[in-house]
Amino acid sequence: MPVLLRALEFVRRYKWQVLAAMALVCVATAIDMLLPYIWGIIINKLTKHVGLLETVTAQAANPDEIWHFILLMCGLLAGIYAAGYVIGYIRSRMLLTIGNRVVFDIRQKLFRHLQRLSLRYFESHSHGWIMSRLLSDVEKVQSVLSDQLVNIASHIVTLIMAVVILYTYNWHLAFIATMALPVYVANFLALRRRIRRLSREERDQYARVYGTLSEAISGVRVIKSFGRELWESRRFVKEIRESITININVGIWRAVLHINANFITRMANLLIIIVGCYEIIYLRTLGVGDLVAITAYAGRLYSPVIALVTISDLINWAMAAIERIFETLDSVPSVQEPDHPKKLGRIEGHVEMRNVYFAYEPTEMVLRNINLEAKPGEVVALVGPSGGGKTTLVHLIPRFYDPTSGQVLIDGHDLRDVALRSLRQNIGMVMQESFLFAGSLRDNIKYGRPDATDEQVVQAAIAANAHDFIMEFPDGYETRVGERGARLSGGQRQRITIARAILSDPRILILDEATSDLDSESEALIQDALEKLMEGRTTFIIAHRLSTVTHADKILVIDDGHIVEQGTHAELAHAGGVYERLCKVQFKEPQQSA
Repeated sequence: MPVLLRALEFVRRYKWQVLAAMALVCVATAIDMLLPYIWGIIINKLTKHVGLLETVTAQAANPDEIWHFILLMCGLLAGIYAAGYVIGYIRSRMLLTIGNRVVFDIRQKLFRHLQRLSLRYFESHSHGWIMSRLLSDVEKVQSVLSDQLVNIASHIVTLIMAVVILYTYNWHLAFIATMALPVYVANFLALRRRIRRLSREERDQYARVYGTLSEAISGVRVIKSFGRELWESRRFVKEIRESITININVGIWRAVLHINANFITRMANLLIIIVGCYEIIYLRTLGVGDLVAITAYAGRLYSPVIALVTISDLINWAMAAIERIFETLDSVPSVQEPDHPKKLGRIEGHVEMRNVYFAYEPTEMVLRNINLEAKPGEVVALVGPSGGGKTTLVHLIPRFYDPTSGQVLIDGHDLRDVALRSLRQNIGMVMQESFLFAGSLRDNIKYGRPDATDEQVVQAAIAANAHDFIMEFPDGYETRVGERGARLSGGQRQRITIARAILSDPRILILDEATSDLDSESEALIQDALEKLMEGRTTFIIAHRLSTVTHADKILVIDDGHIVEQGTHAELAHAGGVYERLCKVQFKEPQQSA
């Protein structure tokens, strides 16, 4: 019930439209319920005329009078059909509009909330899991609003009117018809728990299939490079086989539910026909048209019950989807802005870390007692064994994470006190894996500065050594790069990333293995572009190739979360510590070949 009440928040904006649509549903259903009654009148009139039903008061009527009566009733039926058509169209249009608008609101709210969540949320949830919340779960809500809401109202009105009309016609037959309802309820209650449990397993397995598919598509290059296509196919087949098995089990039990319901319906109708025919033949208290109408109303009594049983299962499914949507919306960013944040203008780029400790999990400290200072314009290199905490350390600067204890300051401002947007506008990042959006080259370069002119875009590309290869494409800067920049080489993607950073003109620059895994020609071009980018900026470089950081103003050696050494290359290369050992390993082969 709390979930249902919260779900009403989604339709609060459209409450009057929903009420109007529900009113139309009730009117259309009420009109539709007149049809068996009218058909009963026509059949009774006709049977009396042709002598199929003889009673004491039965008298043959004039054929013209009967014919005019039938034409009048058919005209009335045509009017009812036309009214149902118009009302049905208006109702469907209204509910489809409401459903899609609500879906738009939910997806917009979800996406905006996801954008506010911290990196830790995305690291702890797979892409497939998140996408299934935004797409599949929201679609279930739309289904309820656009389809099931109409059906629920229609079936409830039909059920109430069918019971009232049946008892108005003949209470004996009405009693027989309504006797089946408790059996329906018992059938539903007996199978509901099993179906609900299997439905939950079905949804969970769907999320796993979605996740496997998402990984296989996003990691297609890795899959192909290692020749793992067959293994990935088998993994996906395993997931969908399990999904099919669960789907079959769910389908079987739903079929049992419906088969039982249909059997109950047919047996009740059979009993109504037997008793009704007895009354027609022996008691002469019932007309043929009356029996036809009663049978039709009995069918309309059972159909809503069957439908409501099915809908209740779909509603449970939708409620589970809504729970997951609210679970996402209730997720709180681990990095939050203060109530009254300071907005940073153009900063100098003075970075300090004071007694910083950081842990992803309480029992696993990643950084320990980090103290460092980078003055404006300085180049600080972070080196050391993999897994030592270098990337985590630089991720504290744009405040992707907050330190467990200690302070990170820029120009004397504690980052916890500043507005995130104003902070990150002053920071540029060039990562090892360059990410491009599936737009044009121009759009990707302008991503950090959408108001940049075409001339500024070209100047940034020239500075990044990207202009020449861009102009080799037939469409130049309008060339579409494909998803994640698939149409470009690794070196080209990296140079576009550098052009993007140059155009945004950050005061603090973070380079995380920006030249690794590239050929010598690309590395030389990128290194030249990076040197232009680093001019006058406070720069943090993470590198495993020591040859790329020998020019740094300060080198920090990070090992097991500690700064174990710091100084210039000349000071550390012969200090007898970790850095010297790294130098000996990396520069050993060149010295021998020389």
